[in-house]
Amino acid sequence: MDRQQMLERIRAAGVVGAGGAGFPTYKKLDSKVEHIIANGAECEPLLAKDRETMRQDREKMFAGLAIMQEITGASKVTLAVKRKNEDVIASYRPEASRRGYNILVYEDVYPAGDEYVLVYEATGKQIPPGGIPLSVGCVVDNVETIVNVADAIAGQPVIDKYVTVTGAVGKPITTIVPVGTSIRDCLTLAGGCSVSDPIVLTGGIMMGGVAKSIDDPIAKTMGGLIPLPRDHYLVKRKISPREQYTRVGHGQCDQCSLCTELCPRYILGYPIQPHRVMRTLLMTGESKARASLWAQYCCECNVCSLIACPEQLDPKNICVDAKALLRENKMSRTAEELEDLFLPPHPARKGREIPIETLYQRLGLKPYDRKAEFARTNPQPRMVTIPLAAHIGQTAKPTVQVGDAVRRGDVIGNVDEKALGCPVHASISGHVSAIDSRYVTITAS
Repeated sequence: MDRQQMLERIRAAGVVGAGGAGFPTYKKLDSKVEHIIANGAECEPLLAKDRETMRQDREKMFAGLAIMQEITGASKVTLAVKRKNEDVIASYRPEASRRGYNILVYEDVYPAGDEYVLVYEATGKQIPPGGIPLSVGCVVDNVETIVNVADAIAGQPVIDKYVTVTGAVGKPITTIVPVGTSIRDCLTLAGGCSVSDPIVLTGGIMMGGVAKSIDDPIAKTMGGLIPLPRDHYLVKRKISPREQYTRVGHGQCDQCSLCTELCPRYILGYPIQPHRVMRTLLMTGESKARASLWAQYCCECNVCSLIACPEQLDPKNICVDAKALLRENKMSRTAEELEDLFLPPHPARKGREIPIETLYQRLGLKPYDRKAEFARTNPQPRMVTIPLAAHIGQTAKPTVQVGDAVRRGDVIGNVDEKALGCPVHASISGHVSAIDSRYVTITAS
């Protein structure tokens, strides 16, 4: 199999970033690079999805990395984990050493899984503002994505997903479920919720979202489910409406600048200053748009809102709104501005990283700091709802009709041949029972 055939097989298998971003992997690998970084840092607290992927699929990890090396021509490979997973990576060391791979063990801080952080720690290079790892000769992929690359070359499409189910549940677990399994079914696998009327955080407590319903499906990019009581501090912050966080920020921000001083991208040298973005709440017109440029390189990690701000304001969401304004006005920093504003990493950077233990204490998560070890549950969902837009690029178009019989692994949605995107596949065998612009629903036979 030559390079182009491997890329096409990865595309046909529907491999996208499994860590949350959902960027099509075939496109990311379609370049010659110097360095591949396997991201097993498990950035979000409470989750164990990456840890258990590395534990359960060690051979596929090495196979996937070898395939990626062959495709990209990379001469260097680094396996990056946090200190909490150093025990897992110990079993990788002999084979990694034989292959000439490096192992980077990062402290248990947040957000160590950010690819800007990993590239700098592994190579000493700063990705240009708004750039991607490819800009400095690197490819960064989540460890589950790398396993999926190995499966793709072996002819297996992405139809299953590692997911950690933790928080207010009977027994936290990490398991494998068919893509499209409902949140409700996943919670059942973890012994059900231990609180009534929970709110389920999806993807992670810091950068993740909030499920609209426990009947929402698991997508290829979703690594965690965390139900919490409706009155939990984090839930209140996550569901705060725009009108509220804007009004409170307008009246209470005293420009202390702690949000900026603890911002992981700011201390890495990027022109992001949340406290200046907070000033835009007092502005209109051109002044508001220009000041919004200080939000352009925000990675939405939530350190400013959930950790830094002593007034419990929401600089992160103000930055998100400011970035939307920039897109609407088609504004960005000029090359001349960036030449002056893009700096070397801050000399106090290491002292300002946020320990995971601090997150647990500050965010009321200590009661939920329980191991979510792997359990092979072999779920057999009665119905799955497959997302057609679980990747960056063109939404897949259904290739099946209601009533069609499908087998596990069949293509049920595809994208235009030259468009960015990937096919989606049936994760169970059965009959297509519903189709709309966002989902294909399959009911088991």
